[in-house]
Amino acid sequence: MDDPPNMEAAVGAAAEWWKAPVFGAYVADGCAQIHGAVANVAPWSGHLPDATDVDCGMLHRPRVSAGDTLEGLEARIVNWGAAAGLTLSAARLRRALRYRHAWQDDGDGPYIFQFEQIFELVRAFGFPVLPTPRPYAFDPDDEHFAEVTSGLWGLAAQARSAARYRAQGVQSDVAGDWEAEAIALELDVYAALYGDGRPVAELAARAEWIKSAYRAAREGTPPPPRELIVRGMPVTNPQRIMYDLGPSMVADQLAFAREQRDATPNGSYPGDPANGPGIWPAALSDISPVIKATNAED
Repeated sequence: MDDPPNMEAAVGAAAEWWKAPVFGAYVADGCAQIHGAVANVAPWSGHLPDATDVDCGMLHRPRVSAGDTLEGLEARIVNWGAAAGLTLSAARLRRALRYRHAWQDDGDGPYIFQFEQIFELVRAFGFPVLPTPRPYAFDPDDEHFAEVTSGLWGLAAQARSAARYRAQGVQSDVAGDWEAEAIALELDVYAALYGDGRPVAELAARAEWIKSAYRAAREGTPPPPRELIVRGMPVTNPQRIMYDLGPSMVADQLAFAREQRDATPNGSYPGDPANGPGIWPAALSDISPVIKATNAED
């Protein structure tokens, strides 16, 4: 798993494949990288909440440009929006891009997290009220699947990590039978979330087999080493971290889920920034002039 992923390349490839404009984002804790592309044009990237913060402390691909400005990022978004055929709201876009600076000047203003800022940008693209996500057919992180599918801690994540290290020649052990099955099940679980994939009972049975096969393979076997040698240097082995912390992290995830049973299992929660009019609902009545695209030489 690449962290951070090469989202700029992915967005550019998607635009070429679909022959349509594409917008994407990757949130890295306290900041984010956004990307846009249209077919036959090089993709662009920008850093949030501060386009100029080259010392944000997080890794980004591509790296934050030392010469970038909020005005430059705004211009790239405007030109991308024009290519996408969108009608951008000047007030919403400027507010979404500059909220952090306004918040620092006015402590009573709203503080929003980076994933919330992404959705505020989308609203500025001409989608002021975002609909509720389509409900999942089942919860991919429930009791049956969590041990396999859980983010950085599940068995699928362990299997992908081991496969990558084997491909690099860092690990020389033989893959367990459960590993390929865990990776395949994770893909099938997420493919079935909207009721178009395999039956849930079949997926749950496969998950139980994977968990049993994993425990059988680990029985009598020492834990993964704490370090691996990569390019001649010792590095922390992520599989050992997953091995040590995975069970407790999955248990905590399930305990939290049980406390939230009244929430709709549709990838959202009460107050979710992906739903409704967003942080500034008053901006729904925004009738300020829309932003016009600019020429690159302007």
